[in-house]
Amino acid sequence: MNMEFIDELIMPMITAACLCIGYVMKKWLPTDDKWIPTVLLIFGALSGLILFGADYVGVVKGMVSGIASVGMHQAFKQHLKLPMGEDELYAMGKGEENEDLDIDEDNELTDEEITDEEEYRDESG
Repeated sequence: MNMEFIDELIMPMITAACLCIGYVMKKWLPTDDKWIPTVLLIFGALSGLILFGADYVGVVKGMVSGIASVGMHQAFKQHLKLPMGEDELYAMGKGEENEDLDIDEDNELTDEEITDEEEYRDESG
């Protein structure tokens, strides 16, 4: 499947603005992380309306650009292997309520947890 049409829909200016807004929401506003993609989608749609007028294509370009900023953030975060904060570990089910996972102060698995994972791999495969 040819995905070149997506290049035509992503507007770098809207994507950069959404990245900045998402960063501000994550760091300084008391919002739940699940709302950030929704806010960026709406902001992108409104930006598309402003930049391209009341046109369906403009709205879609803005929405795709807003969601692309979320994907870019996740891709950079995973590529750079940035440590997760406690709120993200908790959202993944690896926070304080899950006592089975032993994480030290640097958000890394301890030697004990790594050994358990290696034993599981040996048993399963």
